[in-house]
Amino acid sequence: MRYLPVLPGLLAPLPLLATCLSTPDVVVFGQMSYVNKRPSLWKIDGKNPYTGRNTFNDIAVKYADSCQVIENKLNVDIALYGLAYYSYRDAGAFEKDDNRTRVLLDRFRVSYNVSSSVRLDVGKIRTKQGLFYLKSPSNLLAGYYAGFKTTRIYDPSMKQSYFESFWGATLAQDTQNYSLSLTVAPKLTDIDKRYESSSNWSASRRANARERYLLTYTDYRMDKHTPSVNLLLGDARSVAISNSYNWTPQFVINAGMAWHDRQQWRHLDGDKARMVERYAFPSELYGIRKKNGVELALGMQYTTDRFSQLGLEYYFQSEGYSSGQWRQQTDLVKFLNQRTNYAPLDQAFDAYKYLMASENYNASSKGSLLGKHYINGWASLLLADRSVIQPYAVLNMVDASAMLGIHYNKPLDRLDKKLDVYTGVYTALGSKHSEFGLFGEAVGTYLGFKYHF
Repeated sequence: MRYLPVLPGLLAPLPLLATCLSTPDVVVFGQMSYVNKRPSLWKIDGKNPYTGRNTFNDIAVKYADSCQVIENKLNVDIALYGLAYYSYRDAGAFEKDDNRTRVLLDRFRVSYNVSSSVRLDVGKIRTKQGLFYLKSPSNLLAGYYAGFKTTRIYDPSMKQSYFESFWGATLAQDTQNYSLSLTVAPKLTDIDKRYESSSNWSASRRANARERYLLTYTDYRMDKHTPSVNLLLGDARSVAISNSYNWTPQFVINAGMAWHDRQQWRHLDGDKARMVERYAFPSELYGIRKKNGVELALGMQYTTDRFSQLGLEYYFQSEGYSSGQWRQQTDLVKFLNQRTNYAPLDQAFDAYKYLMASENYNASSKGSLLGKHYINGWASLLLADRSVIQPYAVLNMVDASAMLGIHYNKPLDRLDKKLDVYTGVYTALGSKHSEFGLFGEAVGTYLGFKYHF
């Protein structure tokens, strides 16, 4: 009965919370972007399902606040985003969202300090991203992308906030020697609209459509090594181990590996693809097989005396499409592109292409890559005027397709140093049959600002 005095805090009335949440962190983003896309492999009703050239205006508002309901015992944290965009031209068939405004609840966490080292978090919780810039095998609670399909804010500080956080609870113990935590993410719903992109799903479908229990242990007692072990149970089972090795104070080597008892994302079923090519029509083309898989990531990061950072990473996954499996997918798209002039059959072919495009998009929106071998290079170069240049490059080593870009952020001294302006350019390169070129080679540029209230 010792915790009964905490119940009034847990049931604190809204006026008390409104008074407590009185010092918010508010950031406003405004952005204009331009995208030029070449025709893709896909055709819907005989037409390119992407707008070749388009310009977008975006606005986003970030709100974050926290307070102590009971001093040193009970805390409340909240963070949310409001997003809206307008395009100068109508979006293509594969680009359309259900709406052009969106509110994302990024975090709503109630934290209770059981003791000086033990904490219980309950609510909408953000998952940790792991050690790697590209993809971390130890990130076993990843949610789906929650922003718009056609556009996003390109400021680096919002990079991860578009990924849906989950409803659940975490009991954690943090000491000088180690940290130990148990996270529960219950299943609240099912995903019943695989033919739609995840950006149009509900928040619970993006983050709580599976039952998951994650046990994590990290040890801090070694001088230069920080090993970690993650065990995931529930609808699927995974074990991940990682280590961060400080070779020198400025040079860090990261390594991570994970074993999964089933596939992590939905793959094209080769037998069902052949059925379609024989004019038989299965209800699904994609699924998750109960097949063991391995992920591996290796990386190094160097920090200069001026606090710039340089990084290089390698990523491998055994469940990625092989060259033959990927070719089967593109061959099926080309088969479905044919026009029979028999309306019911042409409509069925288009419906399958919508399904295939959504399945590929949703695998990517969960942070998954679709191939087997990747190299990723990136840098964050801090200049004397506090501006930052961030180039990056991701290469699919099998099909030689790539994603390249460079971002520049400049804080301005005016307005009490609350205003930043940023700009950048990016491109997706590769043939129509490659991963980064499957939906059309693209070049984009953007210009925006962020203002801290």
